[in-house]
Amino acid sequence: MVNLDRPHAAKLGVLFAYFCLLAYALWNYPVGYQILPVLVLSAAAWLLYGYSRGPKPAELRAAAFIGLFLMLFDFAVQNAGAALGLWQVTLTAFHVLHVPIEIMLLTLIGGTAWALAQPKKFGLIDSALDIALFSVFGMVGEFMLIRNGVMSYSGGWTPAYAFAGYLVTWCMLTWLRYRIPAGAR
Repeated sequence: MVNLDRPHAAKLGVLFAYFCLLAYALWNYPVGYQILPVLVLSAAAWLLYGYSRGPKPAELRAAAFIGLFLMLFDFAVQNAGAALGLWQVTLTAFHVLHVPIEIMLLTLIGGTAWALAQPKKFGLIDSALDIALFSVFGMVGEFMLIRNGVMSYSGGWTPAYAFAGYLVTWCMLTWLRYRIPAGAR
């Protein structure tokens, strides 16, 4: 299907504005190591909004599965990248191997919130816009982590590679989201 789900497009517009505002604030007012809790709290607010819309228990389970999958996938990627010397994340409460606990919370909570916000039926334009938004702002988020002294790239890793990694991740999550049985959505 190639139609555009107008309510979803409006949500993406609000998220775009919020992500721009957050990036602007973090660029002009760096918060250092507090950036990770700020991002976790932002994801938690988004999840609470999704929960306030009254999803069915099956929808919550499916969304939590997506969040858990994202956390585990990111955990594997973060550890592989750190082991290969491509990036390093510091200034966190504590790490599980190479992954900050805040990043694990961010991916679990944010992935669950993202899954709750998706339209019931797949739409090519909706998904393409969604993937583009989260890929661009995933890369911008890493840049903000670097600017705030929490992350550093090395070993030839660049923002372009980060963007490509986010594209693959969000394409995979979108595919997975619409493979979960319809009764669970």
